[in-house]
Amino acid sequence: MKKILVIAAIVSIISFQFSISHAQEQRQYVSWGIVGGPNLSSYIMRVDPLLRDTLIADTVLNSLPATGMSLGFFLDYHITDRWYLQFFGGGALEQSTLRYNDHHSHMLTIGIDLGLSVFYRHPWREGNLLFALGPYCHFVPYSAATEGINLYSRRIRIDPVTGKSYFAMSDIHAGLCATIGYEFAQRWVVQLDGKFALTDILNLETPGTYVYPFKISFGVGVRL
Repeated sequence: MKKILVIAAIVSIISFQFSISHAQEQRQYVSWGIVGGPNLSSYIMRVDPLLRDTLIADTVLNSLPATGMSLGFFLDYHITDRWYLQFFGGGALEQSTLRYNDHHSHMLTIGIDLGLSVFYRHPWREGNLLFALGPYCHFVPYSAATEGINLYSRRIRIDPVTGKSYFAMSDIHAGLCATIGYEFAQRWVVQLDGKFALTDILNLETPGTYVYPFKISFGVGVRL
């Protein structure tokens, strides 16, 4: 899956550059707007049973997704009638439930998304179909667990030289964002985003143990 996403990103960027080189006569302009809606987030995870005593005291079985909310802004640089670059940023309330043995830990995080996507606009009916792909980064300034163990704040060790604390899960990750949507009369937009991490946020360097966050968001946006 990781290799497929990377190849898709490279192909998209090459196609975008090719289109720009053949559209210098097109009018270029900038637009911006806001977008918001519900999201569904969780983790793709696998934990080596041999590490249960050092990670979360028990073996993690799986992670169940839960709903949250996302709200942000976007800034579009229109190169041609078909292609544009979009910088997006915003906040996201994310939830998920970790199940391990007979316990449940309901995780809640407030994160910040920043990214840059290549958009392709295809005319259809009265509006345009939208397709996009690009990298993003996610930061977690706040996390909590209603019960069980908060992996973002579970300290697993302290560096004996620097004194720096290492926690079970890192509060930053990066990945690829894929988008499909529809634009009504170049103003209102509805879109479905999928953000998939390519970096393992587990701070244990052990083969067979990893955690990759993902989030699927439905948004309604408007250009202002």
